[in-house]
Amino acid sequence: MDQERILVSDFDGTMTRRDFFRVALEYLPESATSFWEKYEKGGMSHFEALAAIFAELRCPEEVMNSLLARMELDKGIASSCRQLQAHGWGLVIASAGCAWYIERLLAPLGIPDEIHANPGTFSEQHGLIMKPPLGSPFFSLETGIDKTRLVQAALSRGIVAFAGDGRPDIGPALLVHPSRRFAKGRLAEELEKRDEDFTGFQTWGEMVDKLLVSMPGG
Repeated sequence: MDQERILVSDFDGTMTRRDFFRVALEYLPESATSFWEKYEKGGMSHFEALAAIFAELRCPEEVMNSLLARMELDKGIASSCRQLQAHGWGLVIASAGCAWYIERLLAPLGIPDEIHANPGTFSEQHGLIMKPPLGSPFFSLETGIDKTRLVQAALSRGIVAFAGDGRPDIGPALLVHPSRRFAKGRLAEELEKRDEDFTGFQTWGEMVDKLLVSMPGG
């Protein structure tokens, strides 16, 4: 029996050019940066820092829509997803960010097969309220979603590729074979420091093309 082929992909900064929290910090007062600085110093968890930043976004819905647009979702993402499917690859999105904006960006394109992210709701009065995914089998106090455990579960099902760009992506990236490890940004820097092999990319579509060239499937 053929093994499943699963691409586990981060969202912010991987399927988009920019992370949502960085876009949000450009819109919010400078004082909001203190939450991320506290995380960087070990004073808050990754989840707590993002949740605190997102809760400050008490703004009209049209402003939120403009912030989402500034993330710059890969323009060819729908086509890339069809290519993955045609070549026998399933897609699992694993994010330490908020499912609210991921679904808002991807649902109109009919993309996500499987999304693991922190649930949330938005209102102009209360901001974007991100909650921990307490019912998830991959729940983590630090990031909400434990991508390492998620990749471990995927590996039990078949062949896994991983794509990411940030600090929470280091653990899961190291679990997959180097030929199926795709990295940019902070993740690429950390892998280089550890002398770990990976394939770099700039856009998600470019990453998908490289994956399919190395493992065409079909």
